[in-house]
Amino acid sequence: MAIQTTEWTSPPDTEAELLAWLDAMRELDPVQRDPDRGGWHVFGHAECVEALTNHSAFSSVLAADVPEDSPMTIFRIGNLSWMDPPRHQVLRSLVRHVFTPRYVAGLEPMISGTVERFLAEIEGKEQISFIEEYAAPVAAAVIANMLGIPDEDRDLFGRWTAALMSIADPTLKKNEVGTIIGYTRDIKVYLKDLVQDRRRAPQDDFITRLTSVEVDGETLTDDEIMGLICLLLLTGQTTTQSLANAVICLDQNPDADQALRADLSLCNSTLEEVIRYRAQTSRVARVTTREVKLGRHVIPEGQPVSVWLAAANFDPVKFPDPEVFDLKRHPNQHIALGHGVHFCLGAPLARMESSIALEGFIKRTSSVSVDYEQTTLLDPRLVFGANTLMINASW
Repeated sequence: MAIQTTEWTSPPDTEAELLAWLDAMRELDPVQRDPDRGGWHVFGHAECVEALTNHSAFSSVLAADVPEDSPMTIFRIGNLSWMDPPRHQVLRSLVRHVFTPRYVAGLEPMISGTVERFLAEIEGKEQISFIEEYAAPVAAAVIANMLGIPDEDRDLFGRWTAALMSIADPTLKKNEVGTIIGYTRDIKVYLKDLVQDRRRAPQDDFITRLTSVEVDGETLTDDEIMGLICLLLLTGQTTTQSLANAVICLDQNPDADQALRADLSLCNSTLEEVIRYRAQTSRVARVTTREVKLGRHVIPEGQPVSVWLAAANFDPVKFPDPEVFDLKRHPNQHIALGHGVHFCLGAPLARMESSIALEGFIKRTSSVSVDYEQTTLLDPRLVFGANTLMINASW
């Protein structure tokens, strides 16, 4: 599908139409002002990278716009995604001293065991609700194990995590917001008790590491640790959508599916192409702190800016034949996981977890097809992914 236009149009809400719109907008002008709602949009790869890199002009501090009665208030403190340097650098340094390559590598046996457990539960089933029965439980169990959530609390914790995920759902009804606000209050109380318990009685888990880390005299407060945990719960869902999107991409590209099944060493490069091709986060928000030039435009101070990662990852200037799903694409310099100081700290964990889970699933199955009539996709203006993904599997 192609869109020919010589002027701004609003983004559509279906995947094919949105991708065509992003191409048309980028070709029209990689930086544009929205004449209907105000604010600015960035579509070109180079321009998106520039906006993400220039954090002094394009600020990530968005919490000031969150109403007090919003469930998003749980992310105000400790949320690296909504924070600028210098505090961002301090917190990132502290977390990086905990989230070391050695620590992530040490999680591999736990992740492999988790994957095997959930594969055993679905093996042999001809029809599977892939997210509900495999992708989401794997992601939730890995995070719960990392955090040291007691077994008796895991079902409750899973419901809370699902509630946090639904905050960004554009179909969320007004009468459901109150329930989610209640959940976020419960999460705050639970996490506060959990963090204080780890300070009193340290254990071998991620929360204990956060309570004890110190760099140049700097430490993390309880509230900052709680915010980091909530951010981890959300970003941890990257694995869920990476796996769902991998199944969709392979279903729509049978040659790639056959190539991967013939050579499972391609799992890592396949997943990199999946997150380029179907960006879990379609765009990220920034606000200008001063007048700044981007592309051929001068953006005034105080302007909201949408940086379209999904558009940048299809920019033909950066990616030859971007519409082709190429599981051997190299180099693959997508920005689906961010760029600069806000590059996803959990990316190594997400990549390892997704690779282990995808390889295990592909190795066990002989063929998989998506039942699109029973599949519900998310709003691509926010996320490329699925709410429910029904598949037919042969083992």
